[in-house]
Amino acid sequence: MTKVLKAGALWLAITIIVWLITIWHWQSNAHDASTGEIVGQLFVLPVALTAFLLLVLWAVKRLRAQAAAPVVPVSKALDGAPTVASVHAVSDEAQRSLSAWVLAEAVTLAAGNDAGAAWAGLRSQTVRPELDSELQDVDGLPIFTSRVADLDVRDWLDAHAELMQEPALSEPVLRGLALLEAPLHQMLEAVRELTPAATSADGAGHAGMAAGEGASTGHMKAHLSGVAAPVNKAQVQARAALAPHLTVRLLLPAQWAPSEREAAVEWVRSQCGSLLDWAEAHRAKGLRWQTEAVERPEGLWDEVDRQIVQWSRDLRPELLLILAVDSAVNEHSVDRMQAVGELFTSSHQTGKVPGEAAAGLLLANEHWPLLAEPAVPPVRMWRPVRATRDKSADAAGRVGAAVLGAALQQAMALNQADKDRLLVVSDADHRASRTAELFEALQEVVPGVDPMLAVTRVGESCGDMGLARALVPSALACTALRAGEVPDQVAVATHVQSSHERVVVALAPWGAALAST
Repeated sequence: MTKVLKAGALWLAITIIVWLITIWHWQSNAHDASTGEIVGQLFVLPVALTAFLLLVLWAVKRLRAQAAAPVVPVSKALDGAPTVASVHAVSDEAQRSLSAWVLAEAVTLAAGNDAGAAWAGLRSQTVRPELDSELQDVDGLPIFTSRVADLDVRDWLDAHAELMQEPALSEPVLRGLALLEAPLHQMLEAVRELTPAATSADGAGHAGMAAGEGASTGHMKAHLSGVAAPVNKAQVQARAALAPHLTVRLLLPAQWAPSEREAAVEWVRSQCGSLLDWAEAHRAKGLRWQTEAVERPEGLWDEVDRQIVQWSRDLRPELLLILAVDSAVNEHSVDRMQAVGELFTSSHQTGKVPGEAAAGLLLANEHWPLLAEPAVPPVRMWRPVRATRDKSADAAGRVGAAVLGAALQQAMALNQADKDRLLVVSDADHRASRTAELFEALQEVVPGVDPMLAVTRVGESCGDMGLARALVPSALACTALRAGEVPDQVAVATHVQSSHERVVVALAPWGAALAST
């Protein structure tokens, strides 16, 4: 119905313009128009022009959608044998369907201090940004923020005397570490619960297969007792090759001073002694830390995508623990946002609301040994679908949804989503441009879906979460899928806050993920 109204409005506008120009031309030249000229120029011409413009708009939309979606060539030779193009097509399809397992997630948000409470608060639609009693804009007026409730940095600092040494950390850094503490320890507990026996048994099984005949041709190692003990070098090498590996990716705000970032990294590492115990119990190959700064939240998904592809080339069981924290609820961040025109105020309601959050995700590659009936069912996460808009979403005029629609279509093809069992968790906030783009794209890809029921906009309740919004939508979607309120429900996490970059992550619960493989 909306498309019909738009086409009718276009025809009416063209008709008015044609009539004005034609009648003015006839009157200025004292032209006595015939019946054919009246019908042709006043009635047929507006209809023809309208049809032509609609055809052009349709063609442009198709071209943009094709440009956003990857073209997979599939062809066969005349005798039925696959050509090089078809081989590459199969390879590309297999690459696109690579995935990982989400073993655990954690968040601290204004909506709740853990993932379950935050999801319940968001679904209740009772969480909203509030006027801040401490922060003001340049005009001296209070601003809206989304603070995490009951977080007193001074009380928290009293319990962490190690952070009170000189040089003292700034208030934003201390607040960020306080936000991160709960998700950090929840992730550490999730790692500790991964039993070494599962990996050892799996590694031994693989090692035995890889050793082959090496078991019967093992070398003999002489001992002082004179008794020779058999040592199978092939088996030892195979076990070493399949020893698990753990990577910790820590995302801290780039605005923090380098010295404060280093101090924050050292504090986080000091809390992770249990990871060393885990690595020793698993006979892990190593524990690697990655703490490089990223300028934008979407940049993390570039890393995750490369990691999933790399995992597919190695049979080693691997874990990736991602932690992110950010807070704009401080005077410096508010001043910076207002200076660049990003702050939501009474006179600038297209700005962002300062928020804060911390989040964690524990990912495992497809070679990680999973129990037949795990206590906490994992969630399957496919490679993120990334796209870039040509036109800024903040530009004047209508915001098109073709790029986001193409990304949604690719993601939903992976987890086989439909309108009756689809959950969308997005970082979209109060800005009409982001909501309109998401809703339009969703209705184009999944006709009949009700966006008001299917979509949960975290940004609307929790504001701009900075770097942490890279993880929050996916973490909350995993929490919802584990709850299993809707049978066979699948989810997509969407990132639309950026002016140009779009990211869609397809997710499916344990049972549905096994059925789709």
